[in-house]
Amino acid sequence: MKRGTVLRPVILSAVALLAAALAPLPAAAAPTDVAAVAEPSVEQVPVTVDSSNQSGWWRPLDSFAGTDYFAYNAPASTAGRHEVHIAARAEDGTWRDGCLPDVSGACVTYVDDVGHNQPSIVLDGEGIIHAFVSMHGDGWRYYRGTRPGDVTSLTEASATLPDSGLGFTYPVTARGKDGSAYVMVRAHRDAAAVRDGRLYRFDTATHAWSRVAVIGSGTNHSFYPDDLQVDAAGRVHVLWEWGPWPATTHRHLGSYAVFDPADGSWRDVTGAALTVPLAPGAGNTVVYQPYEDGETITSTSRAVQTAKLAVYGDQLAGIAYRYLTARSGSTFAGFDVRYATWDGAAWKRETVVARADHAVDNSATIGVTRAGASTRIYFVAEAGGCGGVRSQVVRAERPDTGPWAFSALGDVRQGLQRLRAQRSVNGTDLLYVTAPATGSLWRATVPRGGEPGAGGPFSDIADRLLASGVGGVNVALNASVTVSSVLRAGTEGAKAVDGLCSDDSRWISAEGDTAPTITVSLAREYPISEIRVHSGYSKSPVPGTDVLRDFAVEAHTASGWQRVAAVTGNTAGTVRVPASVTADQVRLSISDPSGNTIDVARVYEIEVVSRG
Repeated sequence: MKRGTVLRPVILSAVALLAAALAPLPAAAAPTDVAAVAEPSVEQVPVTVDSSNQSGWWRPLDSFAGTDYFAYNAPASTAGRHEVHIAARAEDGTWRDGCLPDVSGACVTYVDDVGHNQPSIVLDGEGIIHAFVSMHGDGWRYYRGTRPGDVTSLTEASATLPDSGLGFTYPVTARGKDGSAYVMVRAHRDAAAVRDGRLYRFDTATHAWSRVAVIGSGTNHSFYPDDLQVDAAGRVHVLWEWGPWPATTHRHLGSYAVFDPADGSWRDVTGAALTVPLAPGAGNTVVYQPYEDGETITSTSRAVQTAKLAVYGDQLAGIAYRYLTARSGSTFAGFDVRYATWDGAAWKRETVVARADHAVDNSATIGVTRAGASTRIYFVAEAGGCGGVRSQVVRAERPDTGPWAFSALGDVRQGLQRLRAQRSVNGTDLLYVTAPATGSLWRATVPRGGEPGAGGPFSDIADRLLASGVGGVNVALNASVTVSSVLRAGTEGAKAVDGLCSDDSRWISAEGDTAPTITVSLAREYPISEIRVHSGYSKSPVPGTDVLRDFAVEAHTASGWQRVAAVTGNTAGTVRVPASVTADQVRLSISDPSGNTIDVARVYEIEVVSRG
């Protein structure tokens, strides 16, 4: 792409988006009262992003004077590298794109490094774009615009920043109330086993950067920046995590402090003075998520990840973050979505979504906004298993009191990974949503009209996500099941319709049952377009011997049972049977359960796909 390009917008209405969804869903399953919620707008940005365009800490968007700015990694001509671009959307919907230049004027490229080499941007009060890009222990990689709002005017300006001898990672940005620009970053001093956190400020009066402070520092610890937010009084709210040195994906001691540029002071959530740099054990007015049950940092510890701030007026509203629950055997139970608030005496932590309650996880990304009487948390729910990984942006919302209500934003998609949310001047939420595996990027706006907290339980979202898949809805999910036999506890027939494809989630028939059967009773009659049978054992010494060998697929129609297909000599783990029948039950009648010496049926999942 040329350094400066005018792009044609790709705008999809909510109706068109729903029509284009990978998994059309029955109206009865919709979890939200659409009459009570203002209609979101989702627009595909007319660019292609690189597969490395994904992170949880970054701030790749900003808004200024009615224009929205989206920074992203774009594919480079050399494999394993990316360009860095900024796309700007004017109020009339026109997009313009520009790349950051190298010394020759061509688009600069950097090595791909997921979770590290991603861009954060901020516009200062004069409309100048500041971009911090692709740093993982590197010296400053910083570009600054020469004309207000112009994405084609950025030039390399790393030499204008302090502490040039250090290596930097995780730049997080914010615009000050006075129009200054802030960046918080981790600085590497490996020789001393220290990776500390530092805050810098760009003064629009002098057009110069200076170091504000070393925020946190601890021997044998790494500082992980999470978020910066500036409140109505001009104070800078600062959020970070600690990890054992030199690095880890599971972090601890979620921490919060406030910097006041008016007097240069640092304070905790109570307003008490702090002395920086802060150590990892800074106390419970700084640490919003401490170790639990006497834990210390180990490979099996619970952990914080990807936290974000909600600031409203001149106060902290709350902190949204992902929390890794305790390890169960050799497997992590997955990440909860949590929300922490200060009640005047202590941090109050609550679980918004408990991973253990649902067969879906969430991606390493989170956003939170606050306006009026309602708080919103945005995250990406992910469902794996037999249908491949599908994902859905989810909004959790509630007023000051009451339960969280959940609603889906946009479509169920393949490869959706990361988002960033911010509250615009008018209160509307602006979202940056990307699916790097498919090269896609979306801009979403979510108005705050309607009833705060309208929506439904997260289980509705989870069930719809598990049921979704290319080609239609799996109407067999969590249906009633009858089987001829069961090998042992934990291998019951219900395991074959729970949406999971793992060795721990299979129906296995009893030894000696030479003709096992499994019958799935659907909620009602459905027009069926395909029946998928997933069987076998992942640890089989001879692949293909543990799958169902010979079986008939049958459907119960208004005229009774009829055979849809007969499968013989099968060695495949997944068998897809086309169908054109309306039925309320599906049955497998198995005449040869497997080619293994232990001749039992091993069925991961039966999916009954309906397009009706």
